[in-house]
Amino acid sequence: MSMGYNMNIKYAFLFCLFYFVYFSAYPSVGDSIKVSLLTCSPGERSFELFGHTGIRVQGPEKDMDIVFHYGVFNFNAPHFIYRFTKGETDYSIGTTSFRNFVLSYAVRNSGVMEQELNLTTEEKEDLLQALVVNNLPQNRIYRYNFLFDNCATRPRDIVEKCIRGKIDYIAPEGHPTFRDMIHKCTFNFPWLTFGIDLALGAPLDRQISYREEMFLPSVLMEAFGNAQVISTPQDSVRPLVTESYIVVPDSHKGEDNSVSYNPYTTPMACGIYFLVVILILSALEIWKKQHFRWLDCIIFSFYGIVGCVICFLVFISEHPATSPNYSIIWANPLQLLIAVLVWVKYLKKVVSYYHFVNFAVLLLFLIVWHWLPQLLNIAFIPYIIILIVRSLTYIGVDKRLRNI
Repeated sequence: MSMGYNMNIKYAFLFCLFYFVYFSAYPSVGDSIKVSLLTCSPGERSFELFGHTGIRVQGPEKDMDIVFHYGVFNFNAPHFIYRFTKGETDYSIGTTSFRNFVLSYAVRNSGVMEQELNLTTEEKEDLLQALVVNNLPQNRIYRYNFLFDNCATRPRDIVEKCIRGKIDYIAPEGHPTFRDMIHKCTFNFPWLTFGIDLALGAPLDRQISYREEMFLPSVLMEAFGNAQVISTPQDSVRPLVTESYIVVPDSHKGEDNSVSYNPYTTPMACGIYFLVVILILSALEIWKKQHFRWLDCIIFSFYGIVGCVICFLVFISEHPATSPNYSIIWANPLQLLIAVLVWVKYLKKVVSYYHFVNFAVLLLFLIVWHWLPQLLNIAFIPYIIILIVRSLTYIGVDKRLRNI
């Protein structure tokens, strides 16, 4: 959804110069300006799967054809991964020529749809002024939010503010959740879906309004296409979009529901492979009447590290959809402690008690799975069963050793 373009200072400067000089000389220049909403279809990289939105401004001068778009970020910025995880996502508005903007999507086989907005002269001037103010150095950087303040919601909000009246959106039936909509975008990327479901918690599973659905560029495009502007004080009604154009055909259109991933390498498949290996090793462990401490050290270290990440997202991150997260019940930092304690002989009782509690809690977790206020990924189940098997195995081996 957000883009990794570097901001083109040249176009930002030219537009600001055009605005301050041309507008001061010709107050009604808005008559000769066209403003359009550009919607770009998804790409193949993780941050491209949700599409992108831009605002195109065509001026009276031939060379005045600029696209403003929000959600520009730089992967090479200091501590980018940490800041992104913590929710300190400071993104910016970007400007580039229409030609370069379209070319960047054409080369990755993404479609670009243009919707010319039906704005009055005054509304165009208000919109242009707002874009110029947004693009000033002191206003350019803003705190990005994937769900509520992103590349689609910002153009919507800025258009709404310039309208002399209000926009009436025609909402479809049904109220999906944020997770439903994200899953539609990541359908062919099961590992990404798995990671999102692991990292984002219960707030993703409430039913949302049509306005909230517009965090996706494709929904915003559809909403604008069906919207009407109710002007005040005349109460006149006009369509928000006058015409729509296909600038770049979408080569992926019609493939949304087709599976393009290897079913043998999905999180569920890998979890089952992993579970089978663990079952074999656990059976061998019981047969030999000895604890495979090295195995528990590896497994519980891995789950503990994942738990630390979830714990960070729940208690420290500023992201709005990470807390509460019920996945912390099975992937939690306490597993790291057990990975160490299995090597301490005089704490065998403590480890045994932990495994008993762990077994009981995880078994109850699976029983109440469908009643939890969070939609959990079905692929979590084999990974949870692995922990249950390991705890049950430890209890079983410990009991057999005591009977010797």
